Amino acid sequence: MARATRTRRAGGNGHNGKTRRIDAAQSRTQTERSSDGDLLPPARTAGPAESRRPVAGRLIIIGGHEDREKDSERLILREVTGCTKGGRVIVCTVASDVPGELWPEYQRTFQELGCEDVVHLDIERRADLLLNPSLDLFEGADVFFFTGGAQLKITTRLAGTRLCAALEEFYRRGGTVAGTSAGASVMAETMLVSGVSGETHRIGETLQMAPGLGFLRDTIIDQHFAERGRIGRLLGAVAQNPRFIGLGIDENTAIIVEREESFTVVGSGAVYVADAEDVTYTNVAEEESERTLSLFNVRLHVLSQGDSFDLRTRRPAHGFAKTLERKLDRSEHFPGAEATH
Repeated sequence: MARATRTRRAGGNGHNGKTRRIDAAQSRTQTERSSDGDLLPPARTAGPAESRRPVAGRLIIIGGHEDREKDSERLILREVTGCTKGGRVIVCTVASDVPGELWPEYQRTFQELGCEDVVHLDIERRADLLLNPSLDLFEGADVFFFTGGAQLKITTRLAGTRLCAALEEFYRRGGTVAGTSAGASVMAETMLVSGVSGETHRIGETLQMAPGLGFLRDTIIDQHFAERGRIGRLLGAVAQNPRFIGLGIDENTAIIVEREESFTVVGSGAVYVADAEDVTYTNVAEEESERTLSLFNVRLHVLSQGDSFDLRTRRPAHGFAKTLERKLDRSEHFPGAEATH
C-alpha cells in the first residue's frame, strides 16, 4: 500500500527545525495571551465534547483544616450553612478512620451555625450500602458534606452505587455538595491520591491518580497545598495531561463552584491554578526517570479570598475580600439569602 508523506523544509537538521517551531509557538502564545497590565488571554470556547446535562447545584471544595472552633470566624463553614434553606445537612464520614470522633464535632459546629437537622452517614462496608442505600436521607436535604480522611475510601465504597447516583442527581437539581481534604480531591473527574510533596517533581516519581466522583470535570484537585509543599506534584500531574486544570487549595481555604462554570475563593489562604493548555513543551515522556520535570509556558494564577476564576474561559478575576465578608454577614441577618452570590 502506498503512503503519501509530506515533507516540510526546516532550513536545517530536524533538531534545529523542531527547536525553531517550539520557539515560534512560545513567542506567538506569549504575544496572544499576555497577562501584563490589563490584558487578558482570549476567551476559551467550549467544544461540543464538553457539553453535558446542566448543573444547578454548588460545590464547596475545602483544602482541609477549616476553622471549626466556636471563637473563630468559621467563614467556610458559614458559607456551607449559608447554602441551607432550613433543610438537612448530611455529614458523610466514610473517608475517615475515626468517624466516631469527627461526627460529633461537625454535628456540634453545624448546629451552632443554625442547622437544626444534621444527620450522619457512615459507610463501613460497600456491601452494607448495596443492601440499604439510605436514599431517604436526601428528602428535605440541602447540603451533603464529605469529611477528610482517605479519598480512595470514598470512591471504593460509594462510587457506582444507587446512593452515589442519588447524590449526583441531588447536585444537578440544585443541592450543595461540600468536601474537605480527601473530600475535596474526590470532587474531580480525576483525583490525585498520592505523590511526593515538598520537592521539585522528577519524571520517574509516581503520582497515583484514580477516577474521582466527577462533579468537576477537567480538573485535578490537591489540598493542604502550601502547607505540604505540593506545587511540584501538581505541575507533574498537569504535565501528564495538559487538558486538566490543576487546583491547589491551601488549608482553611475553599472554592465555591457555581454550576460547574466558575468559582470564588473564600478563606485565609490561597488557591493555585495551574493551566497547562498552552504548554509548548514538556520532557515528561522523553527523558530518563531521574530527570527533573521541564514544562514550558505553563500559566500559574494565585487567587485569594474574593477572587474568582471562570472555568470555561480559564480567566481569573479580582474581587475584594471585604466585599465577600460583608455579603456573608448580610446573609446571616437575612435567613435564606445566598452567602456569596
